[in-house]
Amino acid sequence: MFSIEVLPNGHLKVMAGNEARRWIKEEQSMDRDSDTILADGTEGYWTNGSFQPFDAGAANPAVGLTCAPCIAEAMDVLDDGRREVQGRLWWYPQYERFDPVEELKRKGQVIFTLAH
Repeated sequence: MFSIEVLPNGHLKVMAGNEARRWIKEEQSMDRDSDTILADGTEGYWTNGSFQPFDAGAANPAVGLTCAPCIAEAMDVLDDGRREVQGRLWWYPQYERFDPVEELKRKGQVIFTLAH
């Protein structure tokens, strides 16, 4: 549904075409939260081992003192249920002021900042 591109500066661009933007609007009208919409829209990636979105506020995986939406390059799930980021990590530092899914719907793209 969404497409993802790693930019030359290392940041991550998530893009939504017109059909995906209409889909976001429909999902929001059914009271789906942004975390769910981001996960569903990127399912084709993370079900194949890449670009796994998650809510850092849930602390699984623990990535620091933030509640920002994040995207892991890959994610491992340990036997005890804890998750670990594998590879690069991107976050949305503007999360307190702007919703990345709302930005996708309005602008067709959103940038997640490379954390490491």
